[in-house]
Amino acid sequence: MKRLFPLFITLLTCLAALIPAVSQEQAPAAAPAETADPVTDPARAYLDAAGSIDKDLRLALDELTKVRATIAAEKPAIAAGATQIAADLREKRRQSEIARISKDAAESEFQKTDNDLKVWRDERAYVESLLLDFRKSREVATGPLPGLASAAPDLASQLALVEEVLTELSRSGGPSTVKGEAVADDGVLTPGTFIKAGPVSWFLSDDGNSAGLVSDSDDLRPHLTGKGASKGDIEALVSGKADSITFDPTLGSAIALSESETTLAEHIKAGGFWIYPILLLAAVALAATLFKWAQLAKIREFGSAPVQRILDALQRSQPEIARSEATVIRHPARAILEQGIAFIDRSPHGSRDDLEEALYEKYLEASPALQRGLPFIAIAAAAAPLLGLLGTVTGMIETFRLINVFGTGDAKSLASGISEALITTEFGLIVAIPALILHALLSRKVQGIKATMEMTSLAFLNGTKTK
Repeated sequence: MKRLFPLFITLLTCLAALIPAVSQEQAPAAAPAETADPVTDPARAYLDAAGSIDKDLRLALDELTKVRATIAAEKPAIAAGATQIAADLREKRRQSEIARISKDAAESEFQKTDNDLKVWRDERAYVESLLLDFRKSREVATGPLPGLASAAPDLASQLALVEEVLTELSRSGGPSTVKGEAVADDGVLTPGTFIKAGPVSWFLSDDGNSAGLVSDSDDLRPHLTGKGASKGDIEALVSGKADSITFDPTLGSAIALSESETTLAEHIKAGGFWIYPILLLAAVALAATLFKWAQLAKIREFGSAPVQRILDALQRSQPEIARSEATVIRHPARAILEQGIAFIDRSPHGSRDDLEEALYEKYLEASPALQRGLPFIAIAAAAAPLLGLLGTVTGMIETFRLINVFGTGDAKSLASGISEALITTEFGLIVAIPALILHALLSRKVQGIKATMEMTSLAFLNGTKTK
């Protein structure tokens, strides 16, 4: 509708411009008819209608102009108000975002504080349990504690007990001695003197033959380890002299760990039956590797100069000089060159095909010697992990059999099966990985030697005058 309004205005303007022209053309003819009836005159009616329309159009245009002027006058204020509303909206949004971020930060900080509080409560409970255990141990060792015998001791009383014990330790000034008996290394219960310094104890027998650190055992009797301290140091402590002495800060765990260490023979024996085939494969692979390494170490690479000198000597019909040049070569290709020299000396005008067959024969003759020993290394690299896996399977079967008999309460009864399962796999990989690497290196070396032999045969064949 808005698009048709300008078109309608244009049409009315054109009609207003045509009305005067039509009036002037009809004026002479209208003079004699002045006496005609105005009601029945169509031209007059048309002119009156056009004049009315023009008047209405002008009034409408004037009204439109006023409306436009009003809009133009009010538009800056409305635009300013809209801009202010948009600015206020942006500010409110910014404040809302800041409030949301502050809320999230406050919730995160509250969550962190709550987690810290839980951790502190857990730590407090742990410390209180430690103090309670210490109190019970103290009461077992010294009897009921006077003044601290409440059924539910609080934290203050427990801390007071710790301070009391620390005070007693500071007043003692050194280790204490007490008479007693300990089981010596030979299993005999021997009387002597204990030297205690906190949780660590040493023992010196009355006859002076046994001395060392003391450790607890399953039979609730102190056992003499005979390690960690010398007899002279313990005697100095017993006599009250100042001395430095070795002790186990782990209270026997380190000594027990050192006693559990095994030798290589014991470690191998713990692997069970299948460890011995793996060791046999290791010995075979080692012997084959040493043999092959010694064989390949005697071979020396050479360049094209010796071959060229041999060819020059043959072209001068001097086979003896060619043979002497070939003798200095320390390579399997030497046999190929000697075969070619013999063929040229025997048949100077022999065919190229016959010479090629003779050289290829020597090449095939030298190849088995180069490959000798490599299959044994490859077999060891492939079979050792499989034997280790077989040992693992048999070890696990033995472990489950022991579990069926003894249950899972005693881990020591399961140690043999687990050792067999793990040690065989360990030795299988120890044998297989070096064997695989050595086989790859030696095979690469042999391939290089064979390539040199082929190049030497081709160079000799191309350098001779054969048909």
